[in-house]
Amino acid sequence: MVWFFISVAVFLGAHVIPGLLRNRIVGLIGYRAYVVGFSVLSSLLFAWVIHEVIVSESFWLWDFQIWQAKALIIVMLPACILWASAILQPCPLSIGRKSGFDPDRPGINRFCRHPLLLGAFLWGIGHVVANGDFVSLVFFGGSALFALIGFWRMEKIRLRDMSVAEQEAVLAGTRRFSLSGLFKGAFGWQDFLLGGIIYVVILMGHGHVIGVNPLEMAGW
Repeated sequence: MVWFFISVAVFLGAHVIPGLLRNRIVGLIGYRAYVVGFSVLSSLLFAWVIHEVIVSESFWLWDFQIWQAKALIIVMLPACILWASAILQPCPLSIGRKSGFDPDRPGINRFCRHPLLLGAFLWGIGHVVANGDFVSLVFFGGSALFALIGFWRMEKIRLRDMSVAEQEAVLAGTRRFSLSGLFKGAFGWQDFLLGGIIYVVILMGHGHVIGVNPLEMAGW
């Protein structure tokens, strides 16, 4: 379990430190190189944390029930659709594409400015429910909390690079979270299509990569 906490500490440090030195690093290597380097580093460290979650000794906090696995499988579909929308649609105040945003047609931003982070929150909460051990609670629960904190953190980072006029336009046409946005063109058919593809890939590949088959756990 020690290595699990070490990996988490390194992962968090790799996000906090570059964030504090972001402007200096971007000035040295450029924005694109910063984003690519940060993404690669985050992916590698995240894979390390996942490995430690799988191999670490832990203890059970509650007994497993089949409904928990079923709930996770259901929750992961909207999470994948949110991730797809973060890939396909501009998200000027969050992780994702900054260019191409139209204040008059905010799309997913009318429902939530942070679809990738909201999907990560659903992923984390769903896995907390489905996994009743201490390490999983710390990792997945911490990931969900980290995603929520990211709502405010990402907005602060993105807004400071905008003019006052740009800030007003983006904030006026978007919402941090608003259920009414679901009925105002938040998603397009492309989001559902790509989200479905991501969902199937994760569902079918989970057992091969992580070693746990969600469908078997759900009794399906």
